[in-house]
Amino acid sequence: MMTRGLMLGAALTLAACATGGRSIDDPAAQKLFNMSTPQYYANLTIANQIAQNCARYSYDAGLDAALNAARNEVGRGSLASNSQRAGIELETDVSKRSFEVKHGVELSSDDLCPAGDAELLEGSGLSALLIPA
Repeated sequence: MMTRGLMLGAALTLAACATGGRSIDDPAAQKLFNMSTPQYYANLTIANQIAQNCARYSYDAGLDAALNAARNEVGRGSLASNSQRAGIELETDVSKRSFEVKHGVELSSDDLCPAGDAELLEGSGLSALLIPA
């Protein structure tokens, strides 16, 4: 119980520190909120890789924390993810491959900016976690 309280406190602190990101009520953020736990974590992983490999984007840790807190309230956040680890790993692998084919890139590439731009134009769920520089 104490761990849950600490996690919620940390999530709220991170959310309060966020600047320039989207609101949890944004349509793209709502897509993330409504995803299954494996899909959600796959999208977080891909968005993080885009932010790491494109100087034009940073990862919205504040929105990530706010979404996780909201998803925990309905049983689909980090508290539920431990029991779904195998499903998350499988979905992440499939999602990475789909993303690479969709955008004609490799996620290990040094330049994922065009793929990030395309996701923003599409208004995809993972685009909610990308903050343009």
